[in-house]
Amino acid sequence: MFGVKKLFENPFIKFILIFSGLAILWFSLYHNIYNLDKLFSSDANQVDIQKNISVGLAKYANVFVSIFGYEPILDTSTEIVITSVKGTFFNHGVWIGEPCNGVKIFGLFTLFILAFPGPWKKKLWFIPLGILIVHTANAVRIALLTIMSAENPKALDFNHNITFQVVVYGLIFMLWYWWVQKLSGITQTKIK
Repeated sequence: MFGVKKLFENPFIKFILIFSGLAILWFSLYHNIYNLDKLFSSDANQVDIQKNISVGLAKYANVFVSIFGYEPILDTSTEIVITSVKGTFFNHGVWIGEPCNGVKIFGLFTLFILAFPGPWKKKLWFIPLGILIVHTANAVRIALLTIMSAENPKALDFNHNITFQVVVYGLIFMLWYWWVQKLSGITQTKIK
């Protein structure tokens, strides 16, 4: 019994257990997030949370498309939100939906910070800041993919599935590292 109690006193084990519990809860809830629109909808007023999130992200991404010197087009006429560049033919643009809107990775980022030791005052500002940074990186990613779909569509698939995934997840790991090393207040001697 003493060994089990000592095991749970280990900060690393404690973190893994808290993070795992929160992750199970998050992913269980995540699959129902987009069903919340049924609670806020009536027959006369349909709310589509997933589409609204995607439209907001597409509008933010199109700010960067404009900054990069292109004229963006936003198509919300179907279930999938599409952003593309005006004046390019045979360009299907970039489709933004549930997997690409960032909500899932916002949750993962937040869970890590919540589960890792550190002062709550710092967590209260770092979590929103981190989400904003990740959201901006995702918007830039979508802007670059939109331009790529117009300029070099053959490169779109690889960059969507590999390059930008590595960049965005790498950014999240850097934010986690920043939290652990600079903001959590945990020192190496405390962890050992």
